[in-house]
Amino acid sequence: MSESAPPVQTRKRCMVYVDAFNWYFGVFIHRPAWKWLNLQSYFETLRLDDEIVGVKFFTALVDPKLHVSPKRDRQKRYLEALKSLPKVQVIMGKYQQRTVTCQARDCIRKLEYTVPEEKKTDVNIAVHLMDDVLKDRADTLVIVSGDSDLEPAVEWIRHNHPKIKVNVYIPVLEPERQIRRNDNYHRMQVHCRDLPLADIAKHLLPSPVTLPDGKTIQRPSEWV
Repeated sequence: MSESAPPVQTRKRCMVYVDAFNWYFGVFIHRPAWKWLNLQSYFETLRLDDEIVGVKFFTALVDPKLHVSPKRDRQKRYLEALKSLPKVQVIMGKYQQRTVTCQARDCIRKLEYTVPEEKKTDVNIAVHLMDDVLKDRADTLVIVSGDSDLEPAVEWIRHNHPKIKVNVYIPVLEPERQIRRNDNYHRMQVHCRDLPLADIAKHLLPSPVTLPDGKTIQRPSEWV
């Protein structure tokens, strides 16, 4: 009597959601050489037991009102380079001006000034999370963000679709790790940890990057 073949182990479908500005202010602002990151390669290596079916990158263009902005030009160059990665999708939010009042003690009078504020990213991530769950696009969800505004969407998924595994990675460097709180995620039985960064430099895009239409994109010299 022949032995039956062992069951085939199928890899879980994994969708990744990256809060670009949370990652930027937590890590990249201090490590500009890492900005030219191959998101697809990095997460495929980070989640070896899963099949990465998509990486959704949520961002917004900086300095939208300025006629000239080297910072915006570098950002647009990277967003163009991401088009060379078949599993990466860029979802855009926007910046808008918000009026704030000076609260410093040495303010002679309550001066008002405007600051740029990113809008729609949290809502976009939450909508995509719930839409992907409802349409059965993934078995595992990976969220790269330390923003607590995403907790209600995660809690909804844990309550209504408990078979879906949710993992949260907080983008943070060593000096700030102790001040990042993740109590609520642990209460929801969501695996939450700091984003592993030890091998991130091994996953940079080439320069130049060749796009599907033959166009080439060079890495900004400020990011070398």
